[in-house]
Amino acid sequence: MAKSRGVRGAASWCAIAALFYLLVRSVLYAGIGAIMGLIQPGASMAKPVGFTDVTISLLQLLIGIGSIAIPLWFMLRVTRLQSKDLRIVLPAPWSPAFCLPVFLGLANVANLAGALLSHALGIENTSSILPSGGFELFLQFLVLCVMPAIVEELFFRGALQGLLRPCGSAVAIFGPALLFALLHLDPIQGLTALVCGVFLGWLAERSGSILPGMLLHFVNNCIAFLSLYLRFYAPNNVAFGVELFILLFFPLFGLWLVYHARQQGFRFSAGLRPGVDVLNVFTSPAYSLSVVFLLIYTVFF
Repeated sequence: MAKSRGVRGAASWCAIAALFYLLVRSVLYAGIGAIMGLIQPGASMAKPVGFTDVTISLLQLLIGIGSIAIPLWFMLRVTRLQSKDLRIVLPAPWSPAFCLPVFLGLANVANLAGALLSHALGIENTSSILPSGGFELFLQFLVLCVMPAIVEELFFRGALQGLLRPCGSAVAIFGPALLFALLHLDPIQGLTALVCGVFLGWLAERSGSILPGMLLHFVNNCIAFLSLYLRFYAPNNVAFGVELFILLFFPLFGLWLVYHARQQGFRFSAGLRPGVDVLNVFTSPAYSLSVVFLLIYTVFF
């Protein structure tokens, strides 16, 4: 019973923090858009008329960092979360040569499933056009590759996972991963985010640090950034060839690595903290309602 109460409380705080993150992000987005409108009538973050690409990228960085920093500060002040729970420490020995290909393999399998689902549902995939080069491209690299890898791992695998860790590794991995997926507010991207979130959560538990997850998250973002850039600026056959190689190589190579690792006695469950079942996060009314709200918001809005 004590463990059930513990997981309910921790899951509730995770849900509150996730919704607070969404609120802060929305307020920052709207507030900055309103200021832009005062400077340049008719301008907003959605329609940045009269503002340079550099300015918009800097504002995107501000929104991304602020939407994580404020909820994180809130959690450190009002919950039992402590800075040591974030696990911003050097990891125990781990194998990048194993974890990186397996992670990228899972991510690309999820991307393929998402693409097939989009096609089946008739959902059009739209992407923002990247600058062709220069400082504008560098800033977009920071916005799309560097910032998410740092702040999202700090918030989800650091803070939220830190809150749930006393309840066991399984629930600590799954609870934040589901919120991470839903907060993408896109069912197709959310599928990939859920798969990646589970693996990154497992890696944080096994290595005792969020730094390896930041590295893997960063590499995955860089590959997506490269594919997007090639799609706009490279010949079609080059862009298609690179995307096809990424889509096929990493899942197959990752599967081969897992097979041989298991032949040598490797188990994903080894070294994880025992605790309550993953579905116990739904014993928290706040967590369950947050999941339902985010699902409805994603599908209808």
